[in-house]
Amino acid sequence: MSDRRTRVLQLTGITVGGSAEHLLQLATLLPPDRFDVTVALSGGGPLDDAIRATGLRVLDYAPSHGSGHFKQASPDGPVELLRQFRRIRADIRAHRYDVVHTHTSVAGAMGRVAAWSCRTPVRVHMVHAFAGHDAVPQPQRTLFRLVERVLGLVTTHSVAGSAFIRDVGVRRRVLPPDRTSVIHYSSRAEPGDAGPGDRARLRAELGLPPDALLVALVGRIEEQKGVDHLVAVTPRLVAAVPRAHVLVVGDGTKRAEVERLAADLGVADRVHVTGWRHDLAELMRAIDVLALPSRWEAFGIVNLEAMAAAKPVVGFAVEGVPEVVVSGETGLLSPAGDREQLLRDLVRVLTEPELADRLGRAGRRRFVEEFAPERMVAAHVRLYDQLLRAARSRGRGRLSSRLGRRRPG
Repeated sequence: MSDRRTRVLQLTGITVGGSAEHLLQLATLLPPDRFDVTVALSGGGPLDDAIRATGLRVLDYAPSHGSGHFKQASPDGPVELLRQFRRIRADIRAHRYDVVHTHTSVAGAMGRVAAWSCRTPVRVHMVHAFAGHDAVPQPQRTLFRLVERVLGLVTTHSVAGSAFIRDVGVRRRVLPPDRTSVIHYSSRAEPGDAGPGDRARLRAELGLPPDALLVALVGRIEEQKGVDHLVAVTPRLVAAVPRAHVLVVGDGTKRAEVERLAADLGVADRVHVTGWRHDLAELMRAIDVLALPSRWEAFGIVNLEAMAAAKPVVGFAVEGVPEVVVSGETGLLSPAGDREQLLRDLVRVLTEPELADRLGRAGRRRFVEEFAPERMVAAHVRLYDQLLRAARSRGRGRLSSRLGRRRPG
């Protein structure tokens, strides 16, 4: 048996959001004495620089996007996607990876087809979300789900980041139960507390009073994340908690709409849109509560970042969120879209310090016990080893079969 390192390609699209955070963590924590890791990305995302700084080999298969903070503003056309596919396939053919592990929908489709055409032994896809989710209008939804089923034919194994995603995929006949594993996400955030200086520094940077209470929403400013829900309740939140301010940490196509809503409601001075930031661990330690009013959310890695900082989470109990946030124990969850309960829960954690501290401390314990990075990485190592053993066994079986057919009768 060869003692060379296992060659793994981790392939994703634009490096934004939880999928990119997950890839960055997994790629850097796979044991370097056992795995030779390459990262392929569609350039122009906010985590490009962090991935390049790891020292891993990086393939930018979409260099036309340019560099910088989230340069790509619109989907690529068919011609550009074909160019990207050819770059991916050429790299897979040249480096002869043992495992191609894909992330996100478009990159996942291109990467799996390219790896299959190059006879890569193991083709793993991480299901962060489904392209054909319920919020997608018809007939695109049905078409996307059909494509997802077809892609299953060239996928060795699928990994779901939550039991919710696994169960949805099985129910829709997109994920075969015998070739799908649940491996929960983790977070790069180190558990830790903020001192008075950390809290004061963030407030001074934002021009806020030193005693301001901060509610943060971290993520893409898109329909999914429900930023409008949070902004809509801000006037009454401020009336009930005069020291309250809202931070929206991120960017997206709905940013101008959100800022306009805040102005229309008379709370533009209380809603602060910061854009993307790379100091999330420090930011989490300096806030008071994380808001997660998402309309749909398969898991929400940002929950783990808040839990590591011992901050309570207040949001909606949608999809996979209750797998992470235990309502009443590590946060407060209300039914999807229930703004009135969202408001009441925010007021509670901002005005009841003992409750906020209890929820936050329980969240940190749960993070350490259930979602530690070592658990996530070890599960992937076991999966890779299992799939590679099975691939070698199939290869030996095919060789024996061919040799048997050549023997004289």
